Amino acid sequence: MILEKNRIINDRYKIIEKIGVGGMAIVYKANDLKLDRDITFKVLKQEFIEDEEFINRFSTEAIAAAQLSDANIVSVYDVGNDGDIYYIVMEYIDGFTLKELIYNKAPFSDEDAAEIAIQIASALDHAHLNGIVHRDIKPENVLIAKVGDEGKAMVTDFGIAKAAKLDSAADEYMGSIHYFSPEQAKGDDVDNRSDIYSLGIVLYEMVTGRLPFDGDEPLDLAMQHIKNPIPDPRDINPDVSEEIVDIIKKACSKEPRNRYQSAREMMNDLKQAIGVSKLSWEEIEDDIEPVSSETSGTRKFDPGELEEDSYDDDYDYDEEEDREYRSKEIKVIIAAILTGALLIFALTFGTKYINKTLYGDTIKVPDFVGMSYDKACIKAERKGITIERKEIYEEAVDSGDVARQSPEKGERINAGDVVILYVSQGAGDIQVPSLENLSKSKAEEVLEKQGLKLSDNVEYVHSDKPVGTVISQSPDAGSMVSADTEISIKISQGSIDEEIPMPDCRSKTKEEAQKLLDEAGISGRFIEGYSDTVPQGSIIDQGIDPGTMISIGSNVILTVSKGVNQEANTVEETAPAQVVMPPVVEVQPQSESEQSQQEEPDAIVEEPVEQAEPKRVSIPVNPSQDSLTDSNSLKITATTDGVERVIKEGNFSKEDFPFTVSDSTSGTTEYKVYVNGEVIHSETR
Repeated sequence: MILEKNRIINDRYKIIEKIGVGGMAIVYKANDLKLDRDITFKVLKQEFIEDEEFINRFSTEAIAAAQLSDANIVSVYDVGNDGDIYYIVMEYIDGFTLKELIYNKAPFSDEDAAEIAIQIASALDHAHLNGIVHRDIKPENVLIAKVGDEGKAMVTDFGIAKAAKLDSAADEYMGSIHYFSPEQAKGDDVDNRSDIYSLGIVLYEMVTGRLPFDGDEPLDLAMQHIKNPIPDPRDINPDVSEEIVDIIKKACSKEPRNRYQSAREMMNDLKQAIGVSKLSWEEIEDDIEPVSSETSGTRKFDPGELEEDSYDDDYDYDEEEDREYRSKEIKVIIAAILTGALLIFALTFGTKYINKTLYGDTIKVPDFVGMSYDKACIKAERKGITIERKEIYEEAVDSGDVARQSPEKGERINAGDVVILYVSQGAGDIQVPSLENLSKSKAEEVLEKQGLKLSDNVEYVHSDKPVGTVISQSPDAGSMVSADTEISIKISQGSIDEEIPMPDCRSKTKEEAQKLLDEAGISGRFIEGYSDTVPQGSIIDQGIDPGTMISIGSNVILTVSKGVNQEANTVEETAPAQVVMPPVVEVQPQSESEQSQQEEPDAIVEEPVEQAEPKRVSIPVNPSQDSLTDSNSLKITATTDGVERVIKEGNFSKEDFPFTVSDSTSGTTEYKVYVNGEVIHSETR
């Protein structure tokens, strides 16, 4: 729908002329008859007015922008509709865009570029403090207005910004591709640091007259933003100061955490680099020939009207290169018009192309929670997502609304995967039983009979209640819940100073041992080891002997059998037998008399050697707590008949100590316990 000249909207706004077309709106210059002032009048395009969700977003964006009041931000005066005409009323700026100024004047001096960047940063700082991220900072969205004898930079088009608190999907909008941040290129969520990246690109363009990354394909540009470091501006303009170069590089860091964390921080560095400066309107306006804007509601530069000598010959712009550069920039502006606005009903080609390359055929799961099931179905269909409905009882969620989803919002799924929507049926039909004073295992049995289950998140706390009994639960007893509701419980560990005997977990399965520890209020840590006698999966040894009195909440290490060490046995079976040769003794010749006097030696009778029965011993590992750190090396050796073997070795936390280690030996054995390289215990058994 095109509004004809002199048409009056809502008995107040008189259309003067059409001045541009944006991604979602047609832009007019109009007059506010009530206040008698010129205004920019943006009207939502006809193809969007039947989309209720889009209209809601259109209004929300305008209201968010209207909250901003700053000297460097174009003001939003009103938002409303007249029948099917939905509009935003904005301040009219009689000036030109920063893009136009760059084409005519770049490269700028450090002082002029920094002063413009300071004013843009000031506008962003105000917006960010109000919870609004612009998402499309570029020279076309910065207007240069005359204030006295000076030029003032004013940021516009916050209509496509998102209020950060609105929790919108980041991949529903793609900023102008030459200026957007790596996280925008990836389709990730963005915050205020994305605007800072874009401002760094704008500053680079002001001091060089060129864009740092260029290409004919959106994908190529996106990958440059993601992977390539920002080029040094001094390769194009040697006069750029080191301070300005450092500011550009920091603002354009690939990782948001390495950038300026606020626009004010960047603004302060710019002020420190150049001091106080002013933009001379006379110098700015000289030779500028503004034309109609298609996006800002003011006048905008047309690359086709550039003079041949618009650029300084010192920067190697010959006529052929200039034409090629202008041709590329025309493509950039066309791309900005097509992709610079909020895209609601579908992703842009660029975003789809980029996401397809980065993520293959995966789809980013939107947030369905809180929607009615019917509305969620519509949104899922637009995204090409198949959904499965499961009904649950959720007292806090209205019947028919989505209470939760799987996968969660923001996760990526393959094409054809199903997203499960759990739709509330209101309050549940199963009454939660009381679990207080029951053991954990008994609580599980009671819940199972009711068709419920116990949550894996069991918390152990100190209490005067008997050790191992339930002291509280959530949801509370008597609550009405659905069949798949998990019940969380807290179990008593007894009072802080209370001691209990260590249970005997040896030869129990890991699950059985854990149950014994749970009921005793003891924490357990399981490690693995080989055993020739204990079956795989059963407990070989426990760090504290059974019956030992220990404090409630103590941490015990238990060793779970991995079975027989087959590799070690194989080595023993295949190792060649060692033959011990007797020593060579030199025999001296004897005389006959000596030989006759030599008595016949008695026959040697070998007595059978009685083998000692293997004995099992326990070695205590109890270092001083003051000698321990967060991670401690442990080594326990056993030396029998001069042969040393390692029976335990590894790294353990401070909380793992004390414990004991068992060993079997058939002879006199010396045991040594090393902690952090120091012998803390030595004994012979």
